[in-house]
Amino acid sequence: MATLLSSIDATPTPDHCMVTIIGGDFDAFGHPDTNAAVLCWAGTEQIQLFSEISEGHRPHVTVEAWDGPAPTDTGEWEAHGHGELHSTSGTLGISIFDEKMLTPFMPIGAPGTYTVDVHATGRRQIRALYGKPAWFADELPTGIERFRVRVWPKRSIASISPGEPHRTVTSPRPPGGPLVALSSATVPSQTACAGDEDRG
Repeated sequence: MATLLSSIDATPTPDHCMVTIIGGDFDAFGHPDTNAAVLCWAGTEQIQLFSEISEGHRPHVTVEAWDGPAPTDTGEWEAHGHGELHSTSGTLGISIFDEKMLTPFMPIGAPGTYTVDVHATGRRQIRALYGKPAWFADELPTGIERFRVRVWPKRSIASISPGEPHRTVTSPRPPGGPLVALSSATVPSQTACAGDEDRG
């Protein structure tokens, strides 16, 4: 039976629906090879979660590192997605787009390829709340939408997809350090979510 190694959690504010989880060697954002609405996407040193609402709330995000396939979930989740993470640093931390890190970098294991398993709930509730008086309260709606991200090694030997450069940061970014700011040209392609139409 697989063992839970460690976990981190935070309540980030989405930007263009995106919440980002990155590794210590993160260099540049990728994006899904589709315009269809997706729950999550993973690539080299990054996992992207796509919230139901563009901005203006704080979903609760939990990231768990397992040493093997996590137990089958029996909870009541509204959405499920999966991906494949290529980790060069063996770490993950929660961030939001080009803002500061919200957690320390959590060790997930040796560099290599990881299965990413994502469950989400509260999506219908947060969409129903959008635009109502409670949405405009002084405190942002927090923890209504929830994500649980579980990762475990897919292969025991570290490997990176052919053609992908291995980039290493000589001085890993500490918790609270800046990320690379994005221009509008580098924003991942994604079907508009609620709230994007109001951004003009």
